[in-house]
Amino acid sequence: MSAIREIQNINDFHYCVGKIMYFCQCIEHDIKLVYKGMRKPMNDSEKAQFNAWTLGKTINELEKLDNSDGKPYFSNDDYDLLRTIKDIRNFYAHECYEEFIYESDDFKLNKAFSKVSRRLINDHNRLDKLYLIVEKVRLRFFGYQ
Repeated sequence: MSAIREIQNINDFHYCVGKIMYFCQCIEHDIKLVYKGMRKPMNDSEKAQFNAWTLGKTINELEKLDNSDGKPYFSNDDYDLLRTIKDIRNFYAHECYEEFIYESDDFKLNKAFSKVSRRLINDHNRLDKLYLIVEKVRLRFFGYQ
């Protein structure tokens, strides 16, 4: 786990935004793999429908299937965070820079930069933990651990 404690400059900010996008893409891909593994086998029609699922639909269907035997791989807290990653991803893809870009170029004096940096640190650290949980489940589910 690589927790972030502070963001000191714009390069740190860019790095952390990149990590958030990385975590979100990996988590989304891994939960689809886990669902496919739990759901096996799928016919061609089911596979085509599955490939068109949104992230939200995938998470909802995975949660139902995961809890169906009373021995879930993911906790309720994991599912709560999984449900938020779409909004987290969208914020960093479309909005985070707008929060501060029009204020001071001196980021030490830019209050909006400080505010969004605190959010970025929190989101990064939450997703870093979730990423490791999802990866561990994927590896365990497919017999690699």
